[in-house]
Amino acid sequence: MNGLPTAGSLPRAIVLDASDGGFVAARALVARGVPVTVLATAPNSWTLAGRGIDGRLMPAISKQRDAWLEMLGKLGRSEGVLIPASDPAVELLARERAGIPAALHSFEGPDSAHLKLMDKASLYSIADAAGIRIPRTERVRSVAQLEALAPDLPYPSILKPALSHRFRELFGPRRVIMAETPEQLVAEARPALDAGLEMLVLEYVPGPELDLRGAVTLRREDGSLALSYGRRKLRQFPPHFGAGSVLEAVPAPEVLEVTRRLLDAAGFVGFSSLEAKRHERTGEAVLMEINVRIPQNIGLGEACGVEPSWRLYATLAGIPLGPQSQPRYGVKTVVASLEVPAVPAYLRDGELSVRDILGSYRHVRTVSGLSLREPRPLVAFGRLKLKGLRRRVRA
Repeated sequence: MNGLPTAGSLPRAIVLDASDGGFVAARALVARGVPVTVLATAPNSWTLAGRGIDGRLMPAISKQRDAWLEMLGKLGRSEGVLIPASDPAVELLARERAGIPAALHSFEGPDSAHLKLMDKASLYSIADAAGIRIPRTERVRSVAQLEALAPDLPYPSILKPALSHRFRELFGPRRVIMAETPEQLVAEARPALDAGLEMLVLEYVPGPELDLRGAVTLRREDGSLALSYGRRKLRQFPPHFGAGSVLEAVPAPEVLEVTRRLLDAAGFVGFSSLEAKRHERTGEAVLMEINVRIPQNIGLGEACGVEPSWRLYATLAGIPLGPQSQPRYGVKTVVASLEVPAVPAYLRDGELSVRDILGSYRHVRTVSGLSLREPRPLVAFGRLKLKGLRRRVRA
C-alpha cells in the first residue's frame, strides 16, 4: 500500500461489491466531502440510491470478473482508494492487482496476507503456530476421507467451508452446520465435497452466542493500529452460526490481544474483523474466524464514534490521522439485510419472543445507514426485500 499525496481535492473512494457495510461506509465518506463511487450487484442495488453516491450496477464478480477489471480501469484514470466490501472483492484485488491501475490504492495485493487469512485452513495454521487457541480442526477434501474420519470425531462437531464465499455462491448462507452424528456429518458435507470444495470439521466450542465477541482493527505497515474497537453479537443469521444482525459495542481486550498476535504473525496490513468465542468451561478465547474487509456491521464503529470508514480511507489516502476517539460502549447497530430474515427465524424456533426482539433494539443508533430523512435507499431496500419474499412464497 502506497499513500496518496494530500494536495488538491480528495481522491475518490470506490466501494466494491457493496451491501449493508459498503453503504454505511459510502454514506460516512460522502458526509466528509469525499467523492464516492459504489459498485454493487442486483441483490444490493439499493446501496446505489444514496445521496451523493455515484452508483454503478455490476454483474456478480464470480461470473464476470473482466467487467469489474474494465470498470476499475476506467475509474483508475484519476487517483482513488479501493474499499472492498465482500470476500469476492478482496479476492479480485489480491489476485488481479497487477491489472488494476496503480492510481487506485489498496491494501490487497499479491504479496498481502489477505488470501491466507480468508482461507480458514491456512488461517488456523497461522494461528496455531502463533500459540492462539483454535478449535480442533480436520481438513476434508473428499467424501471417502470424511467417512474414514467421522466415526472417531467428537460430537457435536461443526462443519464449515474453507472458503465461505465460494460455498455461499453454490449453497446459500447456511455455511456453518452442527452435526450430532457421523452419518449427519457425512450427509451434510457430501454436496460441497462433491462440488470440489474443501471443508473443515471443527470442535464445537460450548457456550451461548452472546459469548461471541469481536475486535475490529486497521493495522498499519509498522504494526500500529489506526483503528480498534470491540463488539459482541446479540443476534445473527442464520441463527447461532451466522453473521451478526444485531451487535453491541463492548470492551473486548482478550479478543484484541488475539487479533494483535494473529495479524503480527501473518504480517497483515489492512482492515479486519476477528471473532472469538469464550469457552464456557475453560474461559479461553477460541478463534472462530476473521474477515479481512470492512464488515457488514461497520455501522457499529460509526455509531460508537470511532469513524472507521474515514480512518480506513485516510490511511490509504495518506492523510494524517490523530488519535482515535474512545468508543462509546453500549450502543448498537442493526444489519438490515440480515435482521429481516433473522427475526422470523428466531421467533419460529421459539428462542425469542416479540418482546425480546423489541427490547434488543434499545440503544440502536443505525440500521445499515438507512434513514427516513433519506427515503430513496430505504424504499429501494424495502422493494427488494418484498420482491424476495414474494419469490419465496411462490416457490
